[in-house]
Amino acid sequence: MFGVEVGVQPTASAASAFADFYRVELPGQVRRAGLLLGSSATANDVVHEAFIQMYRRWSQIAEPGPYLNRAVLNGCRDVARRRNRDIRLLPRLVDRAADDAPQESLADALATLPFNQRAAIVLRFYVGLSMREIAQTLDCRPGTVGPWITRGLEQLRQEIES
Repeated sequence: MFGVEVGVQPTASAASAFADFYRVELPGQVRRAGLLLGSSATANDVVHEAFIQMYRRWSQIAEPGPYLNRAVLNGCRDVARRRNRDIRLLPRLVDRAADDAPQESLADALATLPFNQRAAIVLRFYVGLSMREIAQTLDCRPGTVGPWITRGLEQLRQEIES
């Protein structure tokens, strides 16, 4: 069920530790993924898939927090890539006039940003990570994070003011 390998049975203490970790981390991870993806349903799917991956490797993971953060971020990145590919491949079904409507929420405005800019802004201002931690999480150079945030904030400002 849920893609978990049959026969993978953690010890009772490991299962208890995983359950505790799950209860603590789930709400925050779903909120972060929701901000990145603009959909709570998709965010739930991505986060639960990351937890399934962790469960399979629980005894081998030395630092579960960073592992989960990276797994969720990578899942969000994959969803964003698929969406971008679908948008390029499929004709737009909505009226172009609807695109000119003002943004009604921060989530709508965030959704207009490229994934890396959106991720950097969410990780900086929502999660509170340092520039170095964001660079490590996004697997980029620390000097790349600042321009992503600056450009993203400028685009957000334009979206919200228009």
